[in-house]
Order: sequence, then structure tokens, then C-alpha cells
Amino acid sequence: MKYWIAPSKDSTFRIGDAIKAQHGMADWRTDKFAVGDIVFIYKTKPEQCIRYKMEVVKAKIIFDEALEQENFWTDKDLYYHGITSFYARLKLIEEYTDDILSLHHLHEHGLLGNLQGVQQCKDEGLLEFLLHPKQIVNDDVYDVDYPEDDEKLYEGALITVKANKYERNQKARRECVAQKGYKCLVCGCDFEATYGEIGKRFIHVHHLTPISSIGKEYQLDVEKDLVPVCPNCHYMIHRKTPPYTIEELKEELQKVATPAKKRSSKKATEIRFVAEAAILRDVNDDPEVRKLIHNMMEMDGGTMMKNILSVCISMFQERYNSMKPNDWRHLVDDYVRAVIHRPDLQEDEVFYFKVTG
Repeated sequence: MKYWIAPSKDSTFRIGDAIKAQHGMADWRTDKFAVGDIVFIYKTKPEQCIRYKMEVVKAKIIFDEALEQENFWTDKDLYYHGITSFYARLKLIEEYTDDILSLHHLHEHGLLGNLQGVQQCKDEGLLEFLLHPKQIVNDDVYDVDYPEDDEKLYEGALITVKANKYERNQKARRECVAQKGYKCLVCGCDFEATYGEIGKRFIHVHHLTPISSIGKEYQLDVEKDLVPVCPNCHYMIHRKTPPYTIEELKEELQKVATPAKKRSSKKATEIRFVAEAAILRDVNDDPEVRKLIHNMMEMDGGTMMKNILSVCISMFQERYNSMKPNDWRHLVDDYVRAVIHRPDLQEDEVFYFKVTG
């Protein structure tokens, strides 16, 4: 299998119209392609980006076997001039509606010069980008500032946004994730661990020195200048000017996490206290259970809780069939401890027992 990039000009052949009219198929004049090859169709000016990813399903087709595509040829002279050529039938795999495979990005990932004719893609970095563009180019390819104080709402209108775009060094980005991985340095988010295969190799790369403040060519130090962060943390970093440092944002996270832990701990404690109070009430409501525990505590000096538990279960399990062994253990253990540490219960005529010590 080979990979190709083929430039297409609408002023010659409108391949997009051909694909739509021919149910995702189009014939391309060439004898270079073989069945199974992948062809990326690059639309020239004004688009200057790859629009279609196609697979060769039939090669070296003669004119009589080719699809009827004369209507899609803008340059009729060129169409008739090449009717003796071979054709390759291409089947649409994917259409790119955004500019993720723009000429600018192709140059960043290894394409040399301009696309003047069909060329085979042999550069490993460029091929990796062509096959996985959305995993490599994230939302942070550019720093783009959108005004937050614009109160106008636009609906049903085509808006042209002009913004300064500061070139990112994609090689430096790749070195950053190679050195520091794909886990967010702030919150520890790992997209592959969370989302599986679709999250593999996804992460934003944050410039510790904002590119917008540099304004000129700058020699990046990958170790000192770049860090991997998740999109959420990346946006939070830029919530103020100058941006939060990694340490500052970690502190903000800690401020939120610590009270939450305290609230959780407090809630658990409150639930335990309520449970203990309920247990004491339940025991006091059953004079037979009270008497049994009283007698055994008096006999054992309040130390043999295992014996008390065993006898309680054997004698009252039918009466309290919803109670499980752990429930009895909790009830007996907490109540005995409460009695030992509460003089008012020690003086109770029912629960009075001699505290040994």
C-alpha cells in the first residue's frame, strides 16, 4: 500500500461534484495508483487544504470502462486531450470539512514546497499527521483571543473573525509529549485511561511564556517552556492575565478539594452519630435486649463483646430478621463503648454494672 497526495483544481476538474454525483466515487487520470493505495485529494487555491481521503478500488481503467465525468471537467480541451489515458477509480473514505489538513499544517509536519503534481508520501512524520490529524492538531495549535466583552449575538450570519495567529513549533510539541507524556500536569487527567482508544495521545501543550507576549521569533526550550495540560486546565490557566502558573492552578484545585473532603468527612461523622443514637434508642426500646446485655456486661465486666454478640444473634435473630451479623456487631460494640464512657448510663438501674479497671 502506498499513500499519495494529489492536487486538484476546480478550474480543471470539479472532483467534489463528481464524488457527490457518483455516490462517493470518482475516476482519476493516472497509471501510478494501485488497488489498495490511499489518495489524499488536495484542493488548490483558494482552499489550499486536503478535502478528501480516498481509496483506490480499481486501477489502470481504460476510457471505455471509466465513469462518465465529462460534465465535471471545466477544461473541456484537457478532457478530450487525455481520453486515451489510464484511470484509477477512487472511493471516498472521509471528507474533511474543516482546515485541519491545510497547507500550513502540512508544511509544519514535513511537506516540502508546494503541491504541483501527484506525489507519494514517504515522510513518516507527514504520513502520521495525514492518518491521525485530529490526534496531533488540537485546539491549542494557535493562541487565538476572542473578545469576551462583545455583547452582540450573531445568528444565521456568516461571521469572519480576524485574529493574530502565532505559529507553533510542532516539532517542539512532539518533543514535549515525548518527554512529559500525555497526562495533565495540573489535574492528572489521562484521556486514554478515561476514554480508551479515542483518547490516545490527546492533550494540549501549554506555553509557560505566552506566545502572544513574545511577538517575535523565540527559541523554545522544551523542558522549561512547554507542559502538557488538559483542555479544561488550559482554559482555566488563561482565565487571567498574566496566566495562572501551574502551581497557582494546582493551589486553586486544592482549595476546592480540601473543603469537599472535610464536608464528606463531617457528613460521614454526622451519619455515624445519628446511627449510634438510633442504635441506643432501639436497644432501650427492647427491655429484653437491654437486660441481656446488662447481665452479660455485669458478668464479663464489659470486655467480652464477642460473647455478647453471639448470644444476641442466637436469641433475637428471629425477632429482628432484618438485622445482619454486622448490624448486631455495630449495635453491641457501639452501645457497650457508650456505656463505659457515660456515667449517666452506668448509674441507670437497668444498665448498672461494675466498671473494672
